[in-house]
Amino acid sequence: MSVQTTTNVLEVKNVTVRYGGHVAVDDCSLDFARGIVTGIIGPNGAGKSTLMNVIAGIQRPASGTVHLETDDITGKSPHVLARRGLVRSFQHARVFGHMSVLDNLLVGVPHQSGDHFWKMLAGPRTWRKEERQSEERALEYLAGFRLEGYAHSRCSELSGGQRRIVEYLRVLMAEPRVLLLDEPSVGLAPWLVEKLAIDLRRLASEGCTVLLIEHEMNLIQKACDVIVGMVSGKPVVSGSFNDILSNETLQAAYLGRA
Repeated sequence: MSVQTTTNVLEVKNVTVRYGGHVAVDDCSLDFARGIVTGIIGPNGAGKSTLMNVIAGIQRPASGTVHLETDDITGKSPHVLARRGLVRSFQHARVFGHMSVLDNLLVGVPHQSGDHFWKMLAGPRTWRKEERQSEERALEYLAGFRLEGYAHSRCSELSGGQRRIVEYLRVLMAEPRVLLLDEPSVGLAPWLVEKLAIDLRRLASEGCTVLLIEHEMNLIQKACDVIVGMVSGKPVVSGSFNDILSNETLQAAYLGRA
């Protein structure tokens, strides 16, 4: 089943992933459009995270392909994909606990002149200006989630939900064109879930393609343009929030009758 779109940025075609005799993703095909937030839901074991791992280059499929625009990116390593603008977060926040919150965000900045020999030859004035601009952007992101007061605190001092937001903001510092999020609402207070939904809508309005796996239906309902329901490694329904709620196959899977 394909999500019907007009300007597809990301295409998953006939992807299958097997672990021994178990089929985790079964001949899955999905399309994702520019400026669209797509949510993927389904019971545990539906193949959601495995599919995202294939898209992100972490898992190579047994068969099938992933295309970013016109390029086949199947099996490309995550750092190669990040340079192409495809970036993901993980189900459990991965931050550098010994570093400050601000420095955690700055790690995500791509193409920093100070990291490249030839660009450094342009002089410290150039790369220091870039550093100041990056810091200003990071502080602006932190302020949007009421974390500016923690900018110089170690990440190890933050709550789980706060670390989750730091990881999300670090991903944004990479200026993604395609953003993959795995359970972004885990550990977040209700007001942060609301803020995250607003921020994802902002990203989509700026042309970012967003794909998130999520169990928090409030976030799914408020953030997503399209919702895909997966059962046993396959998409069984795609459409609006009401389409998903009324799908009998998905209902049965959640109730353990699939």
